[in-house]
Amino acid sequence: WLLFQTMLLYGFIVLPVVWFVWRLSQPLRKLRAAVEGFTSAAPAPPVVEEGPGDIRRLIAAFNSMRARLVAMLDEKDRMLGAIGHDLRTPLASLRVRTELVEDEGERGRMAATIDEMNRTLDDILSLARLGRPSEEPSRVDLPGLVDSVVDDFHDLGVDVTTEESDRLAVTMRPTLVRRAVRNLIENAVKYGGA
Repeated sequence: WLLFQTMLLYGFIVLPVVWFVWRLSQPLRKLRAAVEGFTSAAPAPPVVEEGPGDIRRLIAAFNSMRARLVAMLDEKDRMLGAIGHDLRTPLASLRVRTELVEDEGERGRMAATIDEMNRTLDDILSLARLGRPSEEPSRVDLPGLVDSVVDDFHDLGVDVTTEESDRLAVTMRPTLVRRAVRNLIENAVKYGGA
C-alpha cells in the first residue's frame, strides 16, 4: 500500500513537472538548433516564437539578429563584387597599355605585375566571400620565389640583398607567400633600413 501511494504521489507530481519542463525547454532546443545550423549560404525560416514570454522575446531577438546578419553579409558580397569590377577595369586598361612599351623585358615585367595584381584581387575577393583563398596550393621553389621578389625591388631601385641558397620545393599558395615576402622586405627596408 505504501509503495502504491508513493507511485501515485510521483504520478501526480513528478510526471506533470517532467512534462512541464520538457514543454518549457522545447522552444530552447529549437533555438539552439537554429543557432548551431546558422549559415549565411542557406537562409532558414525564422524560429517559431513560442513558450514563456522571456523565451519568446529571446527567439524574436535571435530572428531579428539573424535577418540583420544575412542582410549585412549580402551587402558585403554586393560591395565586394562592385569593388572587384571597379578594380579590374583599370587593370585591363594597364594591360593594354603595356603593349605599347617597346622594351620587351620591361613589358613582360609589367604584364607579370598586372597578372599578379589580378590574382591578388581574386584571392582577396575569394577570401572575403568564401573564407578561403581561390589559389590552389602548388609546389614552388621558395628561394626562386624570394629571388623574383628581390628582383622586383631592384627594379624599383631599392637596395635589397639575399644570400644564395639551395633549391627548396615547397607546397604553398605562391601569390600569398609572395605577398608575405614582399611585406617582410618592405618592413625591413622601412624600419630596419636594409
